[in-house]
Amino acid sequence: MSDAHEPFTTVDTAWLRMDEPTSPMVITAVLLLEGTVESDVLERLVRDKLLPHARFSLRVHDPRMPGASPRWERDPFFDLRNHVHRIGLTAPRDRGALVSRVADLASQRLERARPLWQLYVVDGVELEGREATALVVRLHHCIGDGVALVGLLLSLTDEGVALRPPTPGHLRHAEGAFGLAKEAARQTATLARLLLLPRDPETPYKGELGLVKRLAWSAPISLERVRAVAERIEGKVNAVLMACIAGAMRRDLLERGWDGVREIRTLVPVHIPGGRGADGLGNHIGLVFVEMPVALADREARLRETKARMDRVKEQPDATVALAVLAAMGAASHEVEHFGGSLFASKATALVTNVAGPLEEVHFAGHRVRDVLLWAPVSGGIGLGFSLLSYAGTVRLGVLGDAKRIEDPSVLVRAFEEELEARGAGG
Repeated sequence: MSDAHEPFTTVDTAWLRMDEPTSPMVITAVLLLEGTVESDVLERLVRDKLLPHARFSLRVHDPRMPGASPRWERDPFFDLRNHVHRIGLTAPRDRGALVSRVADLASQRLERARPLWQLYVVDGVELEGREATALVVRLHHCIGDGVALVGLLLSLTDEGVALRPPTPGHLRHAEGAFGLAKEAARQTATLARLLLLPRDPETPYKGELGLVKRLAWSAPISLERVRAVAERIEGKVNAVLMACIAGAMRRDLLERGWDGVREIRTLVPVHIPGGRGADGLGNHIGLVFVEMPVALADREARLRETKARMDRVKEQPDATVALAVLAAMGAASHEVEHFGGSLFASKATALVTNVAGPLEEVHFAGHRVRDVLLWAPVSGGIGLGFSLLSYAGTVRLGVLGDAKRIEDPSVLVRAFEEELEARGAGG
């Protein structure tokens, strides 16, 4: 490989520099496979499918000097054994043991001296009386976002990227000189509105963070049943899922002594079409604020209000403006970076991301993939993140929380599942 340095994009730089000891900017994904994968088969797949992407054998050089940008550079000591690990579980090797193991891995930062990814093969998992293997993939956000990671995971499967789901995106592009001028004015007004948003109220989900993370995930949820609820309100599946997350947060906050009258915001990443390299990596997402109607006690009212608020967000250029802010953060001084980060983190309480996975069931080295799970990182004092990932007609919720803020994320998962069940969309 050439010694020539590859430059970062400014958006990738922003994600790199948001990384903190208490908030590693690392996306964690899990593929649960039936049976056991042989080491030589796994190594061959990694060499053939991942290493052709240059970022998987390049490390980061970030001088953090005024006017200096980070670069990808050759790792002269690159060794696949530093990135692919085979580990086991302690008895009873069940779901609980797997949850603890993945949470331990999700708490770890990636070493800057090496390429910023890790793959762990967790053997001997016993699920429903059958032996399973968990592939835990950890990817720094500066390499790519959740959409990029799902694409990489699909490239490792027997079906390859042929089953890649359609990339989401609702943003409209202005046409003509008048349209461009009008869009620029809208974006300027949007930036002013975002700057003037008040800080989100204090909740147990924000504050001082620690080094230990907790996580949990839901059972598979039928998208067909969720879609039936969405059709009843002439909305989208995502509105129903967001309403159930709002309900879960409301229940949890009330149990923690919250007064029940204040509303809170979530940060929601939105994919913006275009802007990626030929390899599909990098970051091309904006961030929008969604007001969660947690103050509404009535479940039906909460659902319809969530749908109305998400419809309003879709009409605004918030995501495009946020992407520009991220780019400015990556190109600016440390002080401006800090200001940009606080613009998002101080005005939200949690993060909710929704990534489309394969529409059909896939296989890895001949083994059926029974589950695909995802947890996106959060930063800036936010201690709670929800990650939705669809797979083969179902959707799963992953919850990632800082141990100082969320002692047991499974409480939120159960509340979310009960909210769905109450609407006839559970299971």
